[in-house]
Amino acid sequence: MIIRYVRPLWPLALLAPVSVLLETWAELSQPQLMSIIVDRGILGSEPDIIVPTGVKMLIFLILGVGGGLFSIFAAGRVAYRLGADMRRDVYSRAMRMSFADIDRIEVPSLITRLTDDVNRVQSVVQQSMRLLFRAPLMFIGSVVMALMIDVDISVIIIGIMILSIALVVIIMKRTYAMFLGLQARKDSFTRKVQELLSGVRVTKAYTNERLEEERFAQANSALTAQAIGVGKVMACMMPIVSFVLNMGVVLIIYFGAAEVEIGNMKVGGIMAAINYMAQIQIAIMMAQHVIMGITQARASVNRINEVLSTPTEQETDSQTEGRPFKNGNIELRGVSFAYPGENSARVLEAISLRISKGQTLAIMGETGSGKTTLVNLIARFYDPTEGHILIDGQDIRDIDRRDLRRHIAVAMQTPLLFGGTIRSNLTLANPTATDAEMMEAAEAADIASHIRTLPHGLDTKIEQGGRNLSGGQRQRLSIARALLMHPDILILDDTLSALDTLTESRVRARLAAMPATKIIISQRVSSFAQADLIVVLGSGRATAIGTHDELMESCATYRETYNSQTR
Repeated sequence: MIIRYVRPLWPLALLAPVSVLLETWAELSQPQLMSIIVDRGILGSEPDIIVPTGVKMLIFLILGVGGGLFSIFAAGRVAYRLGADMRRDVYSRAMRMSFADIDRIEVPSLITRLTDDVNRVQSVVQQSMRLLFRAPLMFIGSVVMALMIDVDISVIIIGIMILSIALVVIIMKRTYAMFLGLQARKDSFTRKVQELLSGVRVTKAYTNERLEEERFAQANSALTAQAIGVGKVMACMMPIVSFVLNMGVVLIIYFGAAEVEIGNMKVGGIMAAINYMAQIQIAIMMAQHVIMGITQARASVNRINEVLSTPTEQETDSQTEGRPFKNGNIELRGVSFAYPGENSARVLEAISLRISKGQTLAIMGETGSGKTTLVNLIARFYDPTEGHILIDGQDIRDIDRRDLRRHIAVAMQTPLLFGGTIRSNLTLANPTATDAEMMEAAEAADIASHIRTLPHGLDTKIEQGGRNLSGGQRQRLSIARALLMHPDILILDDTLSALDTLTESRVRARLAAMPATKIIISQRVSSFAQADLIVVLGSGRATAIGTHDELMESCATYRETYNSQTR
């Protein structure tokens, strides 16, 4: 997956390790040049060699610094571009996933994957392009240079290097599962924080801040404990590896002294061997850091790939052959539904009804009776578990979802407005709408008079979530946005609940004149009196279906609700 994102940037991705090669070559040359200065210039009889060799060391140092700086630039450019592209694709995929898949992965987890997981992969790619190439080059180069000094010393270096790498690999294998658990814990923590912050008004209203702080502290402590558990294992790695490498230095000094005594080595050679061991130690530390990051990123890559490999709604609809509908005749045949999950009970059971173009269907029922789920099925946010939903005689599963939703406008139960302006929120439904069309839709939703009183009209700023508007204003803007689509089917999911009775009656009168097929969910029976068909839901079943007059005669639940509200 990562290669796919690196491929468009291959020139920089290739130049980064080439620059690392130059940097490593320059560093590996330093101990050998230093040994020449010591053995031939200081302890030997060639003092004239010190200055030119020192100049050579300086030139190599400048080349190494230049290569290091360019590799940092190239690796950073590739990593940040990779991160931006990966975030774009994860977000784009999330926007096109089905509601069922979003429910399965959950929004807090998507947020963590979009931020923390992508940042972790980006960081590891940046480090790997330098350190992952530098460490093996340093390993191999140090061993080769040590062989040129003394075979016995090189055997010590190779043995210490193999032992250190084995220790790092063993520890990394143990920590992978721990990193997966840590990311899952972060998902849970994000979910909890999102819940607590979104409910801060309720918390303040009941002066219950202390209890919510305790709940946050519990989630925070659980995340901290998981992170500390991972940190304990990782903390053991550096001291263990450092101990092994320092023992290697002791062995080099011990055996090197014996070699010098018998004349097989010179003092400069021992100094060079110790320097090469120090470079190997630095390389192993770098490799340890990168491997630790890769272990963490491996868990993040799997989580990101789960999102990117989830089929979009368009991909699952690629074989559909249905035609976009024109009239909006709706028929439900034995529709049942249960949310995905092994133990999920059915929310709807064997719903059958029929409504013709331009008519109004009203849905009433107690909380949790399946009203919102029913309209979600019609908009094909979910597919029925059993049964069929037909529009103009064709099953909606045979119609491309995007084509289907171009003809269906939904004003949600909780009106969601985005930070921006009134104009930007309305044109979400119709980007090419003119000011006249927007005001016409606002007039039908009985919000036009309020917009005209605002100093900036349609360009008035709206805070995130519409915090600077009342509940009724948010609902009416949501309705206006839906009307701006000029839909064949209009679904209003309890979007009149925050309106006063007079405003509601004006909005209902204007909606009744629309040619679209209308589906209205409401707790106010006054919204139902003029409906062509009324469905009373109870525990997911249609307990009664008929007109207002028919239900007043045959349905005790409807009659009692109507009488209690009107009297």
